[in-house]
Amino acid sequence: MGGEVEYSAPLIRSLEDSLTSAFNQPYLKLTTKPKNPGAGFHVRLENAPRIAQADDGSEQKVADILTTDRRTSPFSFGFVAAFVIAPTHKYALQHASLAVFHEIAGEPVPLFRAEWDKLAASDEISKHAQPHWHFVQSPERIGGIVRTLMTPSGGTTNEFTPESPMELLFPGLVDCGKFHFAMTSLWEKSETPPYKKRTFDSSDFPKWFKSLTGYVAAQIAYLVSHIPPEATPVARAFVPAEAELQD
Repeated sequence: MGGEVEYSAPLIRSLEDSLTSAFNQPYLKLTTKPKNPGAGFHVRLENAPRIAQADDGSEQKVADILTTDRRTSPFSFGFVAAFVIAPTHKYALQHASLAVFHEIAGEPVPLFRAEWDKLAASDEISKHAQPHWHFVQSPERIGGIVRTLMTPSGGTTNEFTPESPMELLFPGLVDCGKFHFAMTSLWEKSETPPYKKRTFDSSDFPKWFKSLTGYVAAQIAYLVSHIPPEATPVARAFVPAEAELQD
């Protein structure tokens, strides 16, 4: 079923390769282990050009998702992985999250995320599948954008905070971010009981992540292919300033 996904430079390069090849942003890099990591540390996009607010209110670096024919999509992505000290005294992956954001009125709004957690995957009591999808486009967030657009120039607006949600403009809509949609084959007949949780080791986690990013990219490309061409202009991949100087 899997052991530990140990931190290593090859692992980080593999994750970078999956993100850059799937979303066509070849200059993106992930952060690496700090010099004094203590009990744990996080790996994130290092040089992404934008900052977005995640569904929990925290800030996250994001980059645009481009299709293979270089068309801009109204989507961007962020990534974070948490590593902690394992019983082997090496750093091991505890949690990984790939978030996709949807551009609404010029603002990247959380749409869904793919998530895997080692502790939850090892917990047979929990009913939540691992890995799983969360769909997190909240009514409060969209209501805040609409309210901002409706506010007269110079007027005051309330910024979105998850701790104090604003009065909904869409009464009756619920926040569906608590759903955990499985990525595993719950209907697989050969598994008794149905296969719901998956742990990984250092060899199979990169394979799963590569398939995950490729699948997300393919679905976004399919969606963009149904948008009128004039609404999806050709775009350039993000190029950091230091790369431009080297050119």
